[in-house]
Amino acid sequence: MSRQFEQFRHLVELIELQLEQCISRDEFAQLEELIRSDAEARRFYREYLDLHGMLHWGTALTDAPELNEQESTEPLSLDLSRVATIAHQPVPATPKPQRQKRSLSAVVALCAAAVVAAVIFLSGQADTRNELVDDSVPSAPHGPDKLDPEALIADTTGLPNDRGANGNAATRPVELPSHQDRSGSTNVAAQLPDAEGSSNDDRLVARAADSLPPNPRLESGSHSVVAFINEQIRQGWRDSDVTASPRSDDAEWIRRVTLDLVGHIPTAERVSSFLVDKRENKRELLIDELLGDEDYIHNWTTIWTNLLIGRSNPREVNRDALQKFLRDSFAENRGWNEIVADIVSAKGAAEENGATNFLIAHVNNQAVPATAITAKLFLGLQIQCTQCHNHPFNDKTQEEFWAFNSFFQQVDVKSVPVVSNPERRHVVLSDHPEGGPTFYETRNGLMKAAFPRFETHKVDDAESVNRRDELAKLMTAGEAPQMARAFVNRMWQHFFGVGFTPTVDDMGPHAVVSHPEVLDGLTREFVRSGYDVKQLMRWICRTDAYSLTSRFGESNSVDNPSIGEMPLFSRVYVKPMTVEQLFDSLLIATGAREMFGNDWASVEKRRQDWLQQFVMAWNTDENDEADLFDGTIPQALMLMNGDLIQSSLESERGTYLDRVVHSRASENDKIEAIALAALSRHPSRIEVAAVRRLLRERVARRPAGEDSGSLVRGGLEDYFWACLNSNEFILIH
Repeated sequence: MSRQFEQFRHLVELIELQLEQCISRDEFAQLEELIRSDAEARRFYREYLDLHGMLHWGTALTDAPELNEQESTEPLSLDLSRVATIAHQPVPATPKPQRQKRSLSAVVALCAAAVVAAVIFLSGQADTRNELVDDSVPSAPHGPDKLDPEALIADTTGLPNDRGANGNAATRPVELPSHQDRSGSTNVAAQLPDAEGSSNDDRLVARAADSLPPNPRLESGSHSVVAFINEQIRQGWRDSDVTASPRSDDAEWIRRVTLDLVGHIPTAERVSSFLVDKRENKRELLIDELLGDEDYIHNWTTIWTNLLIGRSNPREVNRDALQKFLRDSFAENRGWNEIVADIVSAKGAAEENGATNFLIAHVNNQAVPATAITAKLFLGLQIQCTQCHNHPFNDKTQEEFWAFNSFFQQVDVKSVPVVSNPERRHVVLSDHPEGGPTFYETRNGLMKAAFPRFETHKVDDAESVNRRDELAKLMTAGEAPQMARAFVNRMWQHFFGVGFTPTVDDMGPHAVVSHPEVLDGLTREFVRSGYDVKQLMRWICRTDAYSLTSRFGESNSVDNPSIGEMPLFSRVYVKPMTVEQLFDSLLIATGAREMFGNDWASVEKRRQDWLQQFVMAWNTDENDEADLFDGTIPQALMLMNGDLIQSSLESERGTYLDRVVHSRASENDKIEAIALAALSRHPSRIEVAAVRRLLRERVARRPAGEDSGSLVRGGLEDYFWACLNSNEFILIH
């Protein structure tokens, strides 16, 4: 047996002892020395613990003997954080393995995890890094705006017919280079300024805002908030010696902000009107217009429905009722603190109080999913690992997990007859009176008790106290609670593709914050605004960073989070559309929305049926599901040949293409109308020339007696199809 395997086996034995909480001081010293001295050991240590956290399902016995806090026996106390710190020392750069979601059984033997980890480690299996879609996609600048807003397709005579071959805007085509490897770029994390205590909050609730130094730049309204963000981001560029990309042109910006705010590309009419608008503040005006659009409500209802219960419709969950609750909340622009409080403390029938459906979906398995997902979504914290052992990389403990879990131990989900119709039943979420601790078992078989506690705040465990009501109050208390901080980080990630932390739902004390001053300041102002969601989005969309182009050069090629670099936001990072954004954008581009009806219910039903081909549910302790919309072959085939595409491109069905083809517009203007609808920009001269050449060749090769008009229609269909299947269409840039 090789020396390498002998060392590996000994490391596994030591890690086993650590996880079982029965490691001796001498053995702990051996483990520490192994990790300190060997880079491969450090890497394996991290991967092993990560795999253990995924595979082991913690258990909690409801019939355990009564214990109290004083009777809990603590195991040998060792400074495990020292090992975690050493394990995070730099190792030679290798790609990180992509985590695969999978179905888990109730209990998986730890020795099986060791065998799997050993095979992965010793086989030298090629790793792949989880990356964003290619960040190098540029978007073409646009020349003079030629098309009058009234000249777009409104009826069969809507396009102008006085444009000649040279009447197109002088633009160059969008080029989509392949991904460039910039592995030689330097990490700039150490160069960024660090706010006092901003990234080392090891509590469930972040420090209150009064611990932050006062900042007079944030005292005088919206423009000062944006100016503060701009100043901090620019300081990061200066500190890292980076020159930001130029400001995006109007066509690139309107497409991006429309996708981010309302969930689909802009219509050709809106693009054309915006491009000819000469007002200096037209971007700010468009942001306000989009925030008042009905599709803003639909978009954010979809986003948070997917986050709260997923796309795969869990059992007993009333998806329609949850969507109604969210639609009403976003339509009224309710404070985020109120929305979260309603969700956490919800009670009643699932169809009558839509907020109840979040917990109805996740209180299975001793409410372990509810515990983990509540912390992840609303607090930005990953605590599921601590259900069976203390966290290996920070001071989070197993006791803290079960103390948080105890807030959900009073929950009841029952199916009861409807009063007005006893033959019909509905699902009801309620709380039963239950006091005392929650019992859990440590890895070494010791039964312990956990009492309801949120951060340092203990809650009375008497039967008469409704724990979820108390939790809702604690989560939203203070001037800068962790809940607000997590929401700000998640919103920043939504608009930029990258948050201030590497993962938006893992903001624990080990997470490095790229721009702590911005995160802290924006969190404080968000709370002061009354948790105004629209105001937060308005601030982000008005920043200089959001107005930049996605194109970049040597001056900021180092700014590439997809290869693990700290984000500087010196350019806009390219991100893929979600499956819902693609569906809605196809309807907007092709004018096919009328085919399904204009009301929310009709379109939503068709969209849900369509996207189920891309979703797979997993039976994990977080009720996970996989989104298969990631550039796979089935996705490509669906885009090329699916019913939605084919029916939308038929020019005899009253679609947008039908109106273009049958208008009296010139050939150039028809080509331009298609580019505006699909790509939200004018076509370049080269593109126009290429399409015209295609049309001429079709006509020249037509069989005897073939109508040339039908060949031109077919050529325009092919051009539209090519636009809708391009990377430029399916990426947000």
